[in-house]
Amino acid sequence: MANPIYWQVFGSSFGARKLVPEDLYLLHTPNLIAYALPVVVVFTVLEFVLGKIFKHEDYSHAELKGSLWVGLGNLLVNLILKSALLFAAVWLYNKLPWRIELSWWSLIPCFLIYDFCSYWSHRISHFNRFFWASHVVHHSAEHYNLTVAFRQSWVQHIKVVFFIPVALCGFHPVIFLVASQISTLYQFWVHTEAIGKLHPFIEKYFGTPSNHRVHHGSQDKYIDKNFGATFMIWDHLFKTFQYEEEKPKYGLTTTLTNKANPFELNFHEYRDIVRDIRQSDGLREMLFFMFASPAKVYRYKAVQQKLPPESKLNWTLKVTVLALFLLVIGQLLSAQPHLPEPKIKNLLFFLQRTPDANTVVYQLNLNQNGDVDERNPVKVSWIRYEENGVVKELSAIEKKFAYGVKCKAIGNHVYEVRLAAYKKLPMYLQKTTTDQQYRLYIKDEGKDLLLKRVFVKVDGGSFWFPKVHYVDLFTTDSDNGAQILKRINLQSNG
Repeated sequence: MANPIYWQVFGSSFGARKLVPEDLYLLHTPNLIAYALPVVVVFTVLEFVLGKIFKHEDYSHAELKGSLWVGLGNLLVNLILKSALLFAAVWLYNKLPWRIELSWWSLIPCFLIYDFCSYWSHRISHFNRFFWASHVVHHSAEHYNLTVAFRQSWVQHIKVVFFIPVALCGFHPVIFLVASQISTLYQFWVHTEAIGKLHPFIEKYFGTPSNHRVHHGSQDKYIDKNFGATFMIWDHLFKTFQYEEEKPKYGLTTTLTNKANPFELNFHEYRDIVRDIRQSDGLREMLFFMFASPAKVYRYKAVQQKLPPESKLNWTLKVTVLALFLLVIGQLLSAQPHLPEPKIKNLLFFLQRTPDANTVVYQLNLNQNGDVDERNPVKVSWIRYEENGVVKELSAIEKKFAYGVKCKAIGNHVYEVRLAAYKKLPMYLQKTTTDQQYRLYIKDEGKDLLLKRVFVKVDGGSFWFPKVHYVDLFTTDSDNGAQILKRINLQSNG
């Protein structure tokens, strides 16, 4: 039977008193990184000098400059946030009923749990673009050397959420912060090509330069491997371990042109996210660009850029009036609701969908002088048949993500118009050559097709993510008056 005194001592360690404000002046958290800084500088300079002597080209002037600027900025950010992080750690510590006394032995379990959380923080940062944006700077160098360890994002502290479980275990704030510093310092020495492979046992279970070179490799077999910081046991457990075989090729799949500007290195991915969101087709694609895997986003954008314009729109049915009657009329009669065609002044085209009992109308927007409003040439409204045909304005959400339009003047009284829900389809508001009246056209193989009606077939989904099966565009050839149906199939896009 275990000694009861031992259990009393062990249990008493989990009943530490709360820390009061006066204790903050007594919390002398050792600044291990500051103490180790001279050693870091010496080994970095030594690696650089030896590389020059033995002609090992693992440095570039631009990347070295970028790494140093990013590293200095990161030190400044850490200095500013140190007090805030300490206060947050103390606050959470005081909220817990199982507080652990400040003791040397608690550093061991704290460091193990911290390393486990570090694995998941690192892994999620590679599979979620929002967090990847705060990590990409670390992978931006095309040469692998000790200065790569300096490339720590200035906004990486948003990932503190992944380490809340460590704090919730009740470890003393000093122990928590020491574990964090030890983990950071350990990862410095693995960023080098000067050290080859070590003993097989060390290579299998610990973070080493060889293992971490794999993590920075851009080959298919190396991408998203070896996320562990100090221990590789997590990678073995979760099937993300890969030994170093051929020499890794370092850097990003998309090369940066400015390798020295620390602001470009830190924030270029955030800039790209904002640009992709602004060009996205609705909320679903917007969320995809924000939170999907960076690899999936890269492949998706690569496919979109390679496809010709017609393929992007996925027009699979190009028919004349005869083909329309032979192939489509039966489906339209059975699938689409028989809503009345709106009779409204200055109508450009109208949109109907299933399931719905209303119609969205797009009108020419005129000012008090009867001229086209150059800022907002198209007005969008609801005809609510369920409410006796009353005309209502769209809500802000409907304008932004569903039925609204974005218009841009492109000269000669011509406006480019794009639907908020499908920005890939450009439409053109311009005057006809006959009666000089504004009409809305889409262009196809050099022809101007007058848009009259849009029908959207929806099969299930939710309010935010409806599953659109296809979109039918009812048009008229401006040259010969032939009616043409254009179908955009979207079911394959999810």
